[in-house]
Amino acid sequence: MTGDTLFIIFRILTLCLYIAPIIFVIWFLIRCLKIQQENNKILRTISDKLDKLNN
Repeated sequence: MTGDTLFIIFRILTLCLYIAPIIFVIWFLIRCLKIQQENNKILRTISDKLDKLNN
């Protein structure tokens, strides 16, 4: 009985080791996209201000 529970716990831990990197990569990509969107907004406002100065 204890061998079965240890096997189940071992299987759950190995599954977590496979899922954790995938979740981390997805989180990292989403975070990078959000940072790029924020940078684009900042650059757009700077560009608008420069356009107003040139006119």
